[in-house]
Amino acid sequence: MDATKLPELWILRVVSLIVLVVLFQVCIARVPTIGHETKRRWQHALTGHALVQISYLLTRSTAIALLLMASIGMFVWKVFFFENFQQAFGPLLRTKEINGEQFLPGAFYFLLGTAVTLVIVGGNQDDDGVDNDQGWVIARYAVECLALADPVASWIGSKVPSPKINAGTSVSGCLACFATAWCVGFFMLSQELNDSYTLAVGAIACTIAEGLPFGNDNMNIPILTALAVDKLGR
Repeated sequence: MDATKLPELWILRVVSLIVLVVLFQVCIARVPTIGHETKRRWQHALTGHALVQISYLLTRSTAIALLLMASIGMFVWKVFFFENFQQAFGPLLRTKEINGEQFLPGAFYFLLGTAVTLVIVGGNQDDDGVDNDQGWVIARYAVECLALADPVASWIGSKVPSPKINAGTSVSGCLACFATAWCVGFFMLSQELNDSYTLAVGAIACTIAEGLPFGNDNMNIPILTALAVDKLGR
């Protein structure tokens, strides 16, 4: 293969994946047979997983730049082109995201939270795109915790009756969050970090972040989970 074409192919692959993620958001919003909260959970899980997969094609600095650009784009779209934004994502939005009680949509905080997580713990990659720092592993793990543990906690919390910890958090949801985060860590953390202590640290941090009565889960979960594993894990 002509080496001069490699940068163009790399850019094409990244752009194609990003376009597919956006198209997925729009398509799932229009599926008439899926309930509103179910749509949100699937969108949340698959978008987060897609961001993790895209990261394998990017350097740390490029990933941060793209995430920040996407966050700004989401802000501009929501604030200055709200009617068009609502047409595209309306079925995925909660009432507070439409009536202005929550000024920005969850997707904005998802992108920003992922970017901040990379800034805090993300490592570098070599010229072949291979990890050479555990920071990348921890950042990907934290984003997958956001993608999977958060919607699983919401689903189990709504289906399994249990005492409430606060208005949006139940015991059953916390247990589901902990179990999911533990499983994510078992499969994603590198061999050096994949021990019971570190898995417990990450799962506890994820569960606490998910249950906080303040802030936004899409920022709380990846940032606090990554920090806990980075600073307290072995």
